[in-house]
Amino acid sequence: MKSLFLKKILQSMNWLKIFYYLLFTSVSLIGYGQHKFKIKLNINLRPTENFRQNLKNCDVIFYKNDIKIDSIRLKKHTLKKTIKSIGLYKIEFKKNNYVAKHVIINAHSLPKKKGGKYVLKADISLFRRNENQNLDFLKKEPISIAYYNEIREDLIWDFEYNRSVVEKIIHAQTKNK
Repeated sequence: MKSLFLKKILQSMNWLKIFYYLLFTSVSLIGYGQHKFKIKLNINLRPTENFRQNLKNCDVIFYKNDIKIDSIRLKKHTLKKTIKSIGLYKIEFKKNNYVAKHVIINAHSLPKKKGGKYVLKADISLFRRNENQNLDFLKKEPISIAYYNEIREDLIWDFEYNRSVVEKIIHAQTKNK
């Protein structure tokens, strides 16, 4: 009777060991199997009227795959944030009496690289709202787009796209003058 009881206990302990082993293996595979990276953002906000000054107390809204995930009010003029998961990010910058702008960061196609660290720096200027200017396209079009450049093997801003949007802004501002 005693030996039968001990055999059952030992069998149940073996099943517990197997269960814990499988659980540990599954958690490890899920945790280490995912693509890990960090995108460090360092964005300075400035007024267009005086680019040497800083623009404080701006609202920054983060979207991931068109879903709002965070909203903060900057007390200073610099946004420092880290992105750690795959997705398409939209970061919108707003301030009262200023025209809102946003950027897009494509973090879908980042390859696995040693360390997985990327840094995006930018100076974004906001300008005062003027009722005579039609800048509605800025609600839909980002001011810049960040993507992975395979030649440079880094995450970079698309300067050609940025230049075309800046030209649209200049055209809209000088159209009625």
